[in-house]
Amino acid sequence: WIDHTYLYMHMLKDPALYSVGVDYLEDDPALVQKCVDIAHTAAIIPEKCHLIKYKWAPGRFHGTELGHIASYYYVIHNSMVMYNQHLRPTITTLELFRVFALSNEF
Repeated sequence: WIDHTYLYMHMLKDPALYSVGVDYLEDDPALVQKCVDIAHTAAIIPEKCHLIKYKWAPGRFHGTELGHIASYYYVIHNSMVMYNQHLRPTITTLELFRVFALSNEF
């Protein structure tokens, strides 16, 4: 799917502008490996935040329950990590508001 994006088309037209090294172009003129590297890099952060499960070898990932919540409510990964650290079943209402006030979205 990456090969149908604006990024891919312009990486082919002007590789230097998109930091595509000569080593990529010589070995892989279609930039397949570069696209794999981009997808891998993009999957690392949400995996570390427990928003997705990522299996590098087959290149597959799927969302976790936290990931689905984050995407549904447009919550960024930093806020989700903070919620995981601070939200507990015994949290008071005041503490709950303090946690949500720390969100990057507000």
